Amino acid sequence: MFYLLISLLFTQVGFAQNTFSFPKIKSEGTSVQALTPNNWGIIESANGDLNNDGIEDLAVIFESDKTTDETRTYGDNTTEIIKETQKPRILAIFFKDKATGIYHLSNQNNDFILRSEEGGKLGDPLQQIAIKDQQIYLRFQGGSEWRWELGYTFKFENKDWFLTSAINLYFNQNSGDMTERVYDFKTRELYTTVGNLHRRDIANRKTSEVLYFSQLRTFKTFKKPWAWEIMPNVYL
Repeated sequence: MFYLLISLLFTQVGFAQNTFSFPKIKSEGTSVQALTPNNWGIIESANGDLNNDGIEDLAVIFESDKTTDETRTYGDNTTEIIKETQKPRILAIFFKDKATGIYHLSNQNNDFILRSEEGGKLGDPLQQIAIKDQQIYLRFQGGSEWRWELGYTFKFENKDWFLTSAINLYFNQNSGDMTERVYDFKTRELYTTVGNLHRRDIANRKTSEVLYFSQLRTFKTFKKPWAWEIMPNVYL
Protein backbone atom coordinates (compact mmCIF):
# COMPACT_ATOMS: atom_id res chain seq x y z
CA MET A 1 0.00 0.00 0.00
CA PHE A 2 2.86 2.39 0.85
CA TYR A 3 4.47 1.94 -2.56
CA LEU A 4 1.08 2.39 -4.25
CA LEU A 5 0.58 5.73 -2.47
CA ILE A 6 4.05 6.89 -3.43
CA SER A 7 3.39 5.93 -7.04
CA LEU A 8 0.10 7.85 -7.10
CA LEU A 9 1.77 10.89 -5.54
CA PHE A 10 4.47 11.03 -8.21
CA THR A 11 1.83 10.53 -10.90
CA GLN A 12 -0.15 13.53 -9.63
CA VAL A 13 3.00 15.67 -9.46
CA GLY A 14 3.83 14.66 -13.01
CA PHE A 15 0.42 15.78 -14.23
CA ALA A 16 0.69 19.06 -12.29
CA GLN A 17 4.00 19.83 -13.97
CA ASN A 18 2.73 19.03 -17.46
CA THR A 19 2.14 22.68 -18.37
CA PHE A 20 2.52 24.44 -21.69
CA SER A 21 5.89 25.97 -22.53
CA PHE A 22 6.83 28.05 -25.55
CA PRO A 23 9.42 26.69 -27.95
CA LYS A 24 12.69 28.57 -28.29
CA ILE A 25 12.95 30.03 -31.78
CA LYS A 26 16.12 29.04 -33.64
CA SER A 27 18.84 31.64 -33.33
CA GLU A 28 19.59 31.53 -37.06
CA GLY A 29 18.37 30.06 -40.33
CA THR A 30 18.34 30.55 -44.07
CA SER A 31 14.56 30.77 -44.56
CA VAL A 32 11.37 31.41 -42.62
CA GLN A 33 10.42 27.77 -43.06
CA ALA A 34 13.66 26.66 -41.44
CA LEU A 35 12.98 29.00 -38.51
CA THR A 36 9.42 27.76 -37.88
CA PRO A 37 9.13 25.57 -34.75
CA ASN A 38 7.61 22.10 -35.01
CA ASN A 39 3.83 22.07 -34.56
CA TRP A 40 3.65 25.82 -35.23
CA GLY A 41 2.62 27.69 -38.36
CA ILE A 42 3.17 31.13 -39.91
CA ILE A 43 0.08 33.33 -39.85
CA GLU A 44 1.65 36.70 -40.76
CA SER A 45 5.07 37.96 -41.83
CA ALA A 46 6.72 41.12 -43.11
CA ASN A 47 9.99 41.95 -44.84
CA GLY A 48 11.87 45.22 -44.75
CA ASP A 49 15.05 46.92 -43.60
CA LEU A 50 15.04 47.23 -39.80
CA ASN A 51 18.64 48.26 -39.11
CA ASN A 52 19.37 50.56 -42.06
CA ASP A 53 21.87 48.26 -43.79
CA GLY A 54 19.98 48.04 -47.08
CA ILE A 55 18.99 44.39 -46.54
CA GLU A 56 15.43 43.17 -45.99
CA ASP A 57 15.00 41.76 -42.50
CA LEU A 58 12.11 39.61 -41.31
CA ALA A 59 9.30 39.74 -38.73
CA VAL A 60 7.08 36.70 -38.27
CA ILE A 61 4.04 35.81 -36.21
CA PHE A 62 3.89 32.10 -35.43
CA GLU A 63 0.80 30.35 -34.09
CA SER A 64 0.63 26.98 -32.36
CA ASP A 65 -1.23 24.17 -34.12
CA LYS A 66 -2.88 23.26 -30.82
CA THR A 67 -5.05 25.10 -28.32
CA THR A 68 -3.94 25.38 -24.71
CA ASP A 69 -4.80 27.25 -21.52
CA GLU A 70 -3.09 30.62 -21.18
CA THR A 71 -3.26 33.16 -18.37
CA ARG A 72 -3.26 36.57 -20.00
CA THR A 73 -2.69 40.06 -18.62
CA TYR A 74 -5.61 42.50 -18.58
CA GLY A 75 -5.87 45.90 -16.92
CA ASP A 76 -2.25 46.51 -15.99
CA ASN A 77 1.26 45.43 -16.92
CA THR A 78 1.88 42.88 -14.18
CA THR A 79 -1.30 41.08 -13.09
CA GLU A 80 -2.39 37.97 -15.00
CA ILE A 81 -6.09 37.52 -14.31
CA ILE A 82 -7.82 35.99 -17.34
CA LYS A 83 -7.51 32.34 -18.26
CA GLU A 84 -8.21 31.63 -21.92
CA THR A 85 -8.15 28.50 -24.05
CA GLN A 86 -6.70 29.36 -27.44
CA LYS A 87 -3.71 28.94 -29.75
CA PRO A 88 -0.61 30.75 -28.41
CA ARG A 89 1.30 33.12 -30.70
CA ILE A 90 4.92 34.24 -30.94
CA LEU A 91 6.42 37.35 -32.52
CA ALA A 92 9.94 36.72 -33.83
CA ILE A 93 12.19 39.38 -35.39
CA PHE A 94 15.27 38.53 -37.44
CA PHE A 95 18.10 40.55 -38.93
CA LYS A 96 19.47 39.24 -42.23
CA ASP A 97 23.22 39.06 -42.62
CA LYS A 98 24.29 40.99 -45.70
CA ALA A 99 27.22 38.69 -46.50
CA THR A 100 25.74 35.25 -45.83
CA GLY A 101 21.99 35.80 -46.25
CA ILE A 102 21.37 34.06 -42.92
CA TYR A 103 18.63 35.35 -40.62
CA HIS A 104 19.70 35.97 -37.01
CA LEU A 105 17.11 36.16 -34.22
CA SER A 106 16.91 39.59 -32.61
CA ASN A 107 13.82 39.16 -30.46
CA GLN A 108 11.29 36.51 -29.46
CA ASN A 109 8.15 37.75 -27.72
CA ASN A 110 5.52 35.28 -26.47
CA ASP A 111 3.00 37.74 -25.03
CA PHE A 112 2.46 40.89 -27.09
CA ILE A 113 0.54 39.50 -30.08
CA LEU A 114 -3.18 39.22 -29.35
CA ARG A 115 -4.68 35.76 -29.81
CA SER A 116 -7.55 34.86 -32.13
CA GLU A 117 -10.09 34.84 -29.27
CA GLU A 118 -9.22 38.30 -27.94
CA GLY A 119 -11.07 40.42 -30.47
CA GLY A 120 -14.62 40.00 -29.20
CA LYS A 121 -17.45 39.65 -31.71
CA LEU A 122 -15.26 40.91 -34.57
CA GLY A 123 -13.14 37.78 -34.35
CA ASP A 124 -9.38 37.60 -34.69
CA PRO A 125 -8.00 41.04 -33.68
CA LEU A 126 -4.72 40.73 -35.58
CA GLN A 127 -4.93 43.06 -38.57
CA GLN A 128 -1.44 43.83 -39.78
CA ILE A 129 2.27 43.46 -39.29
CA ALA A 130 4.45 45.64 -41.49
CA ILE A 131 7.97 47.06 -41.72
CA LYS A 132 8.48 50.66 -42.78
CA ASP A 133 11.12 53.30 -42.04
CA GLN A 134 13.19 50.78 -40.03
CA GLN A 135 10.22 50.19 -37.72
CA ILE A 136 7.76 47.37 -37.04
CA TYR A 137 4.06 48.24 -37.22
CA LEU A 138 1.46 46.11 -35.41
CA ARG A 139 -2.28 46.72 -35.76
CA PHE A 140 -5.23 45.16 -33.88
CA GLN A 141 -8.99 45.72 -33.72
CA GLY A 142 -11.99 44.28 -31.91
CA GLY A 143 -15.24 44.86 -30.07
CA SER A 144 -18.87 44.78 -31.21
CA GLU A 145 -21.07 47.90 -31.35
CA TRP A 146 -18.34 49.76 -29.51
CA ARG A 147 -15.12 49.00 -31.35
CA TRP A 148 -11.45 49.60 -30.71
CA GLU A 149 -8.40 49.86 -32.91
CA LEU A 150 -4.85 49.73 -31.58
CA GLY A 151 -1.59 50.40 -33.37
CA TYR A 152 1.99 50.18 -32.11
CA THR A 153 5.33 51.04 -33.68
CA PHE A 154 8.62 49.61 -32.39
CA LYS A 155 12.16 50.53 -33.44
CA PHE A 156 15.51 48.86 -32.74
CA GLU A 157 17.77 51.33 -30.93
CA ASN A 158 20.55 50.88 -28.39
CA LYS A 159 20.32 47.09 -28.72
CA ASP A 160 16.63 46.89 -27.78
CA TRP A 161 13.15 47.29 -29.29
CA PHE A 162 11.51 50.52 -28.11
CA LEU A 163 7.91 51.66 -28.53
CA THR A 164 8.13 54.89 -30.54
CA SER A 165 4.46 55.66 -31.24
CA ALA A 166 0.96 54.28 -30.78
CA ILE A 167 -2.67 54.97 -31.66
CA ASN A 168 -5.85 54.04 -29.81
CA LEU A 169 -9.24 54.59 -31.47
CA TYR A 170 -12.46 53.80 -29.60
CA PHE A 171 -15.75 54.38 -31.43
CA ASN A 172 -19.41 53.43 -31.72
CA GLN A 173 -20.11 51.68 -35.00
CA ASN A 174 -23.67 53.05 -35.23
CA SER A 175 -23.46 56.61 -33.91
CA GLY A 176 -19.86 57.33 -34.89
CA ASP A 177 -19.03 58.74 -31.45
CA MET A 178 -15.32 58.31 -30.96
CA THR A 179 -12.16 59.11 -29.03
CA GLU A 180 -8.80 58.84 -30.76
CA ARG A 181 -5.45 59.13 -29.01
CA VAL A 182 -2.17 59.34 -30.90
CA TYR A 183 1.00 58.91 -28.83
CA ASP A 184 4.45 60.11 -29.84
CA PHE A 185 6.90 58.71 -27.32
CA LYS A 186 9.92 60.37 -28.88
CA THR A 187 8.58 63.88 -28.40
CA ARG A 188 6.45 62.93 -25.36
CA GLU A 189 3.29 64.31 -26.93
CA LEU A 190 -0.29 63.04 -26.87
CA TYR A 191 -2.85 64.18 -29.44
CA THR A 192 -6.50 63.52 -28.58
CA THR A 193 -9.49 63.86 -30.87
CA VAL A 194 -13.03 63.59 -29.46
CA GLY A 195 -16.11 63.77 -31.63
CA ASN A 196 -17.66 61.82 -34.45
CA LEU A 197 -15.95 59.35 -36.75
CA HIS A 198 -18.23 60.23 -39.66
CA ARG A 199 -17.79 64.02 -39.35
CA ARG A 200 -14.13 64.42 -38.52
CA ASP A 201 -13.69 67.92 -39.95
CA ILE A 202 -16.67 69.70 -38.44
CA ALA A 203 -17.64 67.92 -35.24
CA ASN A 204 -14.36 67.04 -33.57
CA ARG A 205 -12.35 68.67 -30.83
CA LYS A 206 -8.57 68.21 -30.95
CA THR A 207 -6.18 68.76 -28.05
CA SER A 208 -2.52 68.07 -27.31
CA GLU A 209 -0.67 67.57 -24.05
CA VAL A 210 2.63 66.39 -22.64
CA LEU A 211 3.07 62.66 -22.07
CA TYR A 212 4.44 61.77 -18.66
CA PHE A 213 6.22 58.44 -18.23
CA SER A 214 9.46 57.35 -16.60
CA GLN A 215 11.03 55.22 -19.35
CA LEU A 216 10.35 54.23 -22.92
CA ARG A 217 8.62 50.85 -23.08
CA THR A 218 10.10 47.85 -24.86
CA PHE A 219 8.74 44.43 -25.77
CA LYS A 220 10.10 43.29 -22.40
CA THR A 221 8.41 46.00 -20.32
CA PHE A 222 5.17 46.41 -22.28
CA LYS A 223 3.62 42.99 -21.89
CA LYS A 224 0.65 43.21 -24.27
CA PRO A 225 -2.03 45.56 -25.66
CA TRP A 226 -4.38 47.05 -23.03
CA ALA A 227 -1.79 46.34 -20.31
CA TRP A 228 -0.31 49.82 -19.82
CA GLU A 229 -2.36 52.28 -17.79
CA ILE A 230 -0.58 55.24 -19.28
CA MET A 231 -2.93 57.73 -17.57
CA PRO A 232 -5.64 57.23 -14.93
CA ASN A 233 -8.29 54.97 -16.51
CA VAL A 234 -6.61 55.22 -19.94
CA TYR A 235 -5.10 51.95 -21.15
CA LEU A 236 -2.89 51.46 -24.18
